[in-house]
Amino acid sequence: MTEGFWLLLRAAGLMLTLQAAGAALTPLWAPAPRAPAWAPLLGALGVILLQLGFEPIHMAGEWSGIGAAPLWRLMAHDSAAHALALRGAGVALLWVAHGAGRRGRWIVWGAFPLVVGSFVLTGHTRSAGRPGLLGAALALHVAAAAFWYGSLPQLMTLLRTHAAPAALAAITAFSRVALWLVPLLAGAGALLAWLLLPDLAALRLPYGQLLLGKIALFLAAFALAARHRLRLTPALAVGAADAAARLRRSILIEFLLLSALLAVTAVMTGRFSPAGD
Repeated sequence: MTEGFWLLLRAAGLMLTLQAAGAALTPLWAPAPRAPAWAPLLGALGVILLQLGFEPIHMAGEWSGIGAAPLWRLMAHDSAAHALALRGAGVALLWVAHGAGRRGRWIVWGAFPLVVGSFVLTGHTRSAGRPGLLGAALALHVAAAAFWYGSLPQLMTLLRTHAAPAALAAITAFSRVALWLVPLLAGAGALLAWLLLPDLAALRLPYGQLLLGKIALFLAAFALAARHRLRLTPALAVGAADAAARLRRSILIEFLLLSALLAVTAVMTGRFSPAGD
């Protein structure tokens, strides 16, 4: 039961952290007034604190670990705890940036790398060979994923609360950035898989099977994103009836697909090894 709860916290933390980090980037690219991002920031901070508090329980494998003083002391040397602490610091700075107006943009430039870097501090990329190359690929992968995933709720809110011209300007700006970042995300992910998987036979193991599931979800989300760019956004530009509502619903499906992808990622990286050991 403790393992299941740990994985649930891991998935929620991954989703909320990337959503909060991506939303914090909105003022850097969106010409329209940004949508509030207090909810994902609060959620990310809360879940990160829960994850830190749950680490002794996860180490012990039972709920009584919460009161084990030696396990709390062990956390001072645990890379997973260090990563969570750095992630929490980054999200807290993003919170400060969100309330600082235009000056907050400078804080974002410092806080976003902290959040991204926290994912490099622990995991398979640290224990495998070529940690420098793996770390760089993972950082690029996480940064691009945060931009994509965290921008979608912002776009949905803009479509609901702003007139079509303002929403269209934001969607067009997002598409210009995504056109470059999403292929980089895919390329970094392919590089990670190539470096981490020992051979093609590993695709038959649980890690490899979940990786294939991730690829399928990515392709589905990418197909929706292409539909938005080629069909629904032009419909919004010419003032087609219900264009904003149709685009908002389609973006919601894209967001849910990416949420499922992140949940799979949390289980894959937290529970299994690329080599199956």
